[in-house]
Amino acid sequence: MKPATAAALVRSGQLGVLLALPRTLRGYYRVCFLGGAASCGLLGRLAAGPVPLERLVPDLAPGPGGRDGLAAWLDFGVRLGELAVGPQGYRLRSRLARRLSEPANDAVAALIEEAARLHHSWVADAPAHLRAGRRFTMADQDGALVARSSRILAPFIGEAVDACVPRRGPLRLLEVGCGSGVHLKRAAERNPELTALGLDLQADAAAQARENMRAWGLDGRVRIEVGDVRARRPEPAFDLVTLHNVLNYFPVSERVSVLAHLRGFLAPGGRLLVSLACRGRSVTTELLNLWGALTEGCGPLPTPAELEAQLGAAGYGRVRRWGLVPGEPFLAFVAPCDAGSLR
Repeated sequence: MKPATAAALVRSGQLGVLLALPRTLRGYYRVCFLGGAASCGLLGRLAAGPVPLERLVPDLAPGPGGRDGLAAWLDFGVRLGELAVGPQGYRLRSRLARRLSEPANDAVAALIEEAARLHHSWVADAPAHLRAGRRFTMADQDGALVARSSRILAPFIGEAVDACVPRRGPLRLLEVGCGSGVHLKRAAERNPELTALGLDLQADAAAQARENMRAWGLDGRVRIEVGDVRARRPEPAFDLVTLHNVLNYFPVSERVSVLAHLRGFLAPGGRLLVSLACRGRSVTTELLNLWGALTEGCGPLPTPAELEAQLGAAGYGRVRRWGLVPGEPFLAFVAPCDAGSLR
């Protein structure tokens, strides 16, 4: 760069922006590449060691011109530092890429894929949707992917489940928005006498949960159905009703009526457990708040006080709440169905 060009950029104020841009874009491109690599199965293919390009082409790029396109994409990953290439082929290089290839970290890999595919749309397309008066819909979501990524919260929600499920004695559980069914698994393994019904609006998520129950040997005790709990006639047949991170799938104007409707499913002495991200100083929760505010049939996240007031208006007893995720406003709320109860 000539001194005159540099001086002109300094005077215009563009130099600082141009110097900051590569770092900003690099982080964004890393998320996009890793999301794509997780989605197409590349991370799993390279987990055991280097693989030559020619062995990757049949599965990842079988169409005309696919070889050159795949090579360009993989080389982009090399430039980002996620991959390396040598005589034996391409391999995982970054520690993050290697960790994401491990089955135990599938929820984190799914979250990165979700960020690359879904979160990008929520943030980048929000102004266009608002100008056009359009809203996102549930069809814009990938239910199976969201169910996988939601498992990152499983250890924290599991603590709330443990607090509400005794280790022994018959217990009937209804879970609304069961996703992959991982929280039902936690409850069923904690109490071998527990029986449960899991409901989910999205057929793909319910199908995954049903398959998981078979794999976990729980399909005799845990039933999975597709449906909207609002369309079911309430019967006081359950000792515990749970909603894990799904209350914002209901509009704010309907939440009191939904909570009251769920109260109708609880037997005397039964309790409602809600685990939910609430409004607070967190980029993650503000992203979920944005999604809820822009999606048809959903709504913004509540504040803790707002949710407690809604539970009271729905006829529940005194609410007990506590934090689940350190540093994040993700909370558990437990409310007895009896408005006179203090437990």
